Amino acid sequence: MNVPPPINLGSFHHVGVAVRSIRDAVASYSQTLGAGVESETIHDAEQGVRICFIKLGDLRIELLEPAAVPSPVDGVLKRGVAIYHVCYEVNDLDDALSRVREHGHPIVSPPKPAAAFGGRRVAFFTCRGLLIELVESDSSSTRIDGGRM
Repeated sequence: MNVPPPINLGSFHHVGVAVRSIRDAVASYSQTLGAGVESETIHDAEQGVRICFIKLGDLRIELLEPAAVPSPVDGVLKRGVAIYHVCYEVNDLDDALSRVREHGHPIVSPPKPAAAFGGRRVAFFTCRGLLIELVESDSSSTRIDGGRM
């Protein structure tokens, strides 16, 4: 049996955490853990969420708040589980997704532009219950909020 080569996930980018209120979460993480805010709150109508990036030491967290009915984070919030996904930045999103398919993992959200990444495409797949986001890299747009350095 031929097993396809492993998927190259690239660089770890962030952990996505579902919250009911970005404002409340930022206040709590800042006051309790000294988190720093990395971006303004960004409304991504296509994804159905509002997003804000914060930094806890070396860990980047993407806070995701529902912005549509239904929202992709509704189920996570109903279960009381905060961690929503992990994200990796890949050089070639289409190639990475091709490898995901070769391994038989379902792509739950095909590539689409994301406001939080200046229009760079993102896609989601699952691997044994773990939701993984892939964001295509773009060396000319490295800031979290899509701005230019």
